[in-house]
Amino acid sequence: MAKGCPMQQLNLKPTHKPVAEYYRALRQFKAINVSHETAVRDAFQDLLKSCCTQFGWTLVPEWPIRRAARHALRVDGALVDEYRLTHGYWEAKDEADDLQKEVRKKFDAGYPKDNILFQAPERAILWQNGRQVLDED
Repeated sequence: MAKGCPMQQLNLKPTHKPVAEYYRALRQFKAINVSHETAVRDAFQDLLKSCCTQFGWTLVPEWPIRRAARHALRVDGALVDEYRLTHGYWEAKDEADDLQKEVRKKFDAGYPKDNILFQAPERAILWQNGRQVLDED
């Protein structure tokens, strides 16, 4: 990072509307006994979309990651700026998945380790610059 260029920080609190809406959606799914990944990921996707707007980015679902001489991978989402530069990736899982095991499987398949969030409704694991920096419930 260039000297004198402050890192952008997300302004997001548990009381903010997008966070409240995320938890409301999870409660609605739980009330009807729905927990599969494709249902619960939409709730977090909406939260990420809201976060992206603070930086002028767009959350692009099913973002392809090209690999030499192999088929492209698709992450559940990428945070992309106006120049198509990616600032992060997101991979959703559900509560039934062993999140740490899923992280290893994705990295074995070739997923990037530079800025990726693996998320399940009750847990998140963040990797930055090739190392895990967060694992929180």
